[in-house]
Amino acid sequence: MQKSAFLLLLFWVITLLNGCAYSVYDDQRLMGTMSSDKKIATKIKAALLNESFVGGWEIAVYCFYGHVFLVGEVPANMQQKALTIARRYKPRSVTSHWFAKAKSDTANFALATRLRSSLIGTAGLSSTRIETEVNSGRVVLLGVVRDMQEKQLAIDAARKVQGVTSVTSYLMLPQKAGQIDDFPEVQVKGTMPKGGGYASPVSAVVPPAHDGGVVVESDNLP
Repeated sequence: MQKSAFLLLLFWVITLLNGCAYSVYDDQRLMGTMSSDKKIATKIKAALLNESFVGGWEIAVYCFYGHVFLVGEVPANMQQKALTIARRYKPRSVTSHWFAKAKSDTANFALATRLRSSLIGTAGLSSTRIETEVNSGRVVLLGVVRDMQEKQLAIDAARKVQGVTSVTSYLMLPQKAGQIDDFPEVQVKGTMPKGGGYASPVSAVVPPAHDGGVVVESDNLP
């Protein structure tokens, strides 16, 4: 019990520190873009809470360059409703990533802490650019990274963490003002096909056998 409490406290401390740095010092977006993205995400999150997306089901809402990402645990009969709510605020796109219900929140906290430590300890990677979601060994990476090299560093750092069974990347590259790329909306359900891993949103990079069987997925966002 004490160990679980310690891991939970450590996780929240790391999240708080990284959240401050991410929003102030080390985001690749312009301040105006960051402000607009934050407003969209906040409005969608509030709307979801007002529509009874509670009771153990949780949706994390992210927005980058007007593209919204919904990640979390939602009953199948409520998933379309969540997408409809998000689209009310006219984002450029809405991508959903639905997990099956986690068997152990404690295990998620422990894995999230190890994952954050791995990102922080990776040379050449600014971990404060990376947002993470963890569910029963499955990891989702989101954010705006400097370049393709940093994107790959983040994926590699995640796949090496003990307990990670799959990594899905929604990491984006910086966009110039007036040149924001479009990409098709993606809906990913957290069902596990035979053999493990997800059905990839767009493309899957499956590591060799000596990598421990971790499935790496990337939707090749701009």
